[in-house]
Amino acid sequence: MIVMHEGRLNYRLGLLSVVTGVIVGIVLSGFRLAIPAIMHVVEGVLVWGQTSIWHSIGFVLMFAVIGCIVAWTAKQEPMIGGSGIPQIAGKLSGKLNFSWASVLFYKLLGGLLAIGSGLTLGREGPSVQIGASIGQGVAEVTKTPAKSGKYLIVGAAGAGLATAFNAPVSGIIFCLEELLKKVTRRGFLSATLTIITASLVSIALIGDDAAITIPQALRVEMATYPYLLILGVLLGLSGVLFNKVILWSKAIYSKWTAPTFWKMVFPFVLTALVLLMDVRLIGSGEELILLPFLDNPGLLTLLYLFLAKLVLLGVAFGSGIPGGIFFPLLSLGALVGNLYTSSLYELGLVDAYTITVFTVIAMAAHFAAIVRAPLTGIFLILEMTGGSIQYLLPIAIVTYIAYFVAEVCQSKPVYESLLGLMVND
Repeated sequence: MIVMHEGRLNYRLGLLSVVTGVIVGIVLSGFRLAIPAIMHVVEGVLVWGQTSIWHSIGFVLMFAVIGCIVAWTAKQEPMIGGSGIPQIAGKLSGKLNFSWASVLFYKLLGGLLAIGSGLTLGREGPSVQIGASIGQGVAEVTKTPAKSGKYLIVGAAGAGLATAFNAPVSGIIFCLEELLKKVTRRGFLSATLTIITASLVSIALIGDDAAITIPQALRVEMATYPYLLILGVLLGLSGVLFNKVILWSKAIYSKWTAPTFWKMVFPFVLTALVLLMDVRLIGSGEELILLPFLDNPGLLTLLYLFLAKLVLLGVAFGSGIPGGIFFPLLSLGALVGNLYTSSLYELGLVDAYTITVFTVIAMAAHFAAIVRAPLTGIFLILEMTGGSIQYLLPIAIVTYIAYFVAEVCQSKPVYESLLGLMVND
């Protein structure tokens, strides 16, 4: 990371940063509230669909219709596919260009339907792209110079992550690690101002509760530290597998000769059929993170949930429909942590409490191995779980081990790989 000296934040850019933050906070608060509202309706229809074969057929047909609408949005604006983060990186590097208004409208519509319907996709990547499109819009409407316009886009993208997770510090760090390759004083201040403003607006509208409510305080016993080392290795390998599955799914879809429209409908039909058989697989996987705090299942069930969610994510994300991988990758990391520590528990090496702690820690390490942004992963988990800074050291240990394992395996950061696919296409 290169720090360059530049003039201080001027009043015009500061005002535009605040305005951008207000708009992002309002729009993404609505986006965040709408997704669970839609999913609640879907869950009700799912219960109805399980009552008879004809109702099941009706449920699948409903998902197919939703899939057609989402496929239509992606056809109207191809740049809304996937999480949207590679598109932002491409825009900032000058490799891609697109209409902010078109991306904003179609990403909102397609993202709400794809994520709200219960597919294995997350809201965080789309929130980042929606935020970035708002920043681009403010820059273009106000005829802001290119360099300052870039700061507005980056700040708004970070604000999208911050509002999606109620995690402003993580939003700032994400800007520095993933989007701003050269950090200037003006850029940092502008981005920070946008993120703080959006976070305040979001708190005013929907509150400041943690994205995941952890029902107990967490601490790491010194006796369990040696087991953290193995956990880091496992999460690094899982991150490598995750990235391969994402790229494999993209490759499989690219070789499939069916029209792109129907490729995007397919995940909806498949997911509908799967949900009729197992409702636990609905959504991005937030409930799976909390399994150790509830009635934790056995090892075979945990392994099944991990593999099933990984496959469903590949089927959904690989098709190119709008939806992110942040929350799914966190839930998959939590399952790895749960599976590993539950195995230690079965052997009598740790107590049941350690399962809960390692499950939470595993999310940060999985994020670092996949995205290759370790600081974002660490602070993201601390903020989104309302965690104490007291277990920052064990989180950092596991996270950096997972990071280096992924590096040794020469697994490229997932968003870098996805951008490469887009640019080459």
